[in-house]
Amino acid sequence: MKKFTRRDVLRTLGAAAATPLSAPFLNLAHAQGANIPIGVALPMTGNAGAYGPDMGEAARRTADLINKAGGILGGRKLELFIEDSESSASVAANLTQKFINVHKAQSLVGYWGTPEGMSSRPIAIQNKVVLMVSSAANAITEGDTQGYIWRFQMRATDWGIVISRAAERLGFKSVGVMGLQNAFVLPIMKVFEERMQAAGRKVVDSLVYNPEQPSYRAEVQRVFGKKPEAVFCFGLLPDFVSIMREVYRGGFDSKVVSLSIAADAEGKFIQGVGAQAAEGIRHFQPMPDVAAPGYKRFLKLMGAPADRIFLFPPNTHDQIAITALAMEKAKSPMAADWSKQIMAVGNGPGEQVDDIVEALKMVRAGKNVNFQGAGSTCDFTASGDQLGRGMGQWVIQGGKQVFVEYAKP
Repeated sequence: MKKFTRRDVLRTLGAAAATPLSAPFLNLAHAQGANIPIGVALPMTGNAGAYGPDMGEAARRTADLINKAGGILGGRKLELFIEDSESSASVAANLTQKFINVHKAQSLVGYWGTPEGMSSRPIAIQNKVVLMVSSAANAITEGDTQGYIWRFQMRATDWGIVISRAAERLGFKSVGVMGLQNAFVLPIMKVFEERMQAAGRKVVDSLVYNPEQPSYRAEVQRVFGKKPEAVFCFGLLPDFVSIMREVYRGGFDSKVVSLSIAADAEGKFIQGVGAQAAEGIRHFQPMPDVAAPGYKRFLKLMGAPADRIFLFPPNTHDQIAITALAMEKAKSPMAADWSKQIMAVGNGPGEQVDDIVEALKMVRAGKNVNFQGAGSTCDFTASGDQLGRGMGQWVIQGGKQVFVEYAKP
């Protein structure tokens, strides 16, 4: 099967730009028989560029699977408009406006990072369009979202809970904390520090640093210089690479713990610092339950080996699957209608089913379904937060990522 690449995206966008859409066509975007547009904002470049291509491939294959099985709402096809968010808040916000106003999309999916999710949240709510994100910041689902914001990810505070429990089991008596100034990172830091102190562990220092600094030498010397048993670095790939270069140069011997989006990033971290500097770093990240039938089915859809762990592509699969199921159940492509059916098809009641094609058949037949996704069981709270997600733990040994365990909050 063909691999989805950024070049494919740009080629598609170029073709679209060369074919102007007339006003009558746009007005008929939701007419009976017309394709159903879905806006897909993915990080093809920027600090999360390692994840976008596979997320796009998962989205395309899921939509193709549904379309080849007859589509939804009487044969209408899902039409994806995939664009590069560049891991940028402003770019994502502009794309959101484009998806809504130009493509007339009622479903917006992807939105990997907190900046992208936060900038697009008010636009989606104002326009009464469903926004589905992989962003973790608590704030994304807080307040009155009117049922239009749905998180396919673990909330940031839950990250802090799982990581602090692991730190306790590892026996660290003193820790330092470094965190990126970011609405996603700060709640993790807060919960982690509170739980460490409640467990009688000493937090020798807690430092919030800014992104894209020319150097993190002073920050590293301040925290690592206090010689805690471990330093927990919560951030993203670019800043963590710079931090670990300073740690390695300084010869500090505190253990280092981070997030997989920083310490792995599909191999980009080890490429950036070298195997010797990366040795022994432990890192955490929400991940699918790889033993779940829905995840195994997803691997087959992707044509991937049975031991492959995808962190984010299952989210885009689930977002498109839930969109299709909710539209089918509501018998409408309009977000004001189908947003009310998301919990009905995700949480149940109904038969548990992990095959999106079979699930759609059941919904058409008037049966209740409890869809089990590739990334999670697709259960939600009324505020749009996802339930039941777990987190993986890895350690870098000999230049390779070694899986340690899977745990839930």
